[in-house]
Amino acid sequence: MTLARRIVSCSFALLLVAAAGGCGGPPKQVEAADVTNDTGADIQTGEPGPTEHGDKEKTGAEEVKASAEDMRTKCCEQCKAGLAKDRSGSKPEAVPCADFTDTLAPWCLEHFREKPAMASECK
Repeated sequence: MTLARRIVSCSFALLLVAAAGGCGGPPKQVEAADVTNDTGADIQTGEPGPTEHGDKEKTGAEEVKASAEDMRTKCCEQCKAGLAKDRSGSKPEAVPCADFTDTLAPWCLEHFREKPAMASECK
């Protein structure tokens, strides 16, 4: 065996020994938290809600309404894009926006399944 091969084989053997020795044995299990002794601290954020700031104009219902309108606006844009690519020749009054599965984002597809709209309503 040549000197170079001996050096390579010894280096490889040392590397294997070092790798095997550095494993540290079997992994240790983490103790599970006691679920019966829950204080609820993880759900308390410490941040005041919208009415605690003295901002009585913005309530949860108004924010949900605004976000629903924003969602409809964004999704209607995607519905219009789908209608522009449609080659079926169907009238927009006869095509539901939920049919454009290739152009709609998943949340818009879900939006139109919950609140159906025809493509003509988004023009």
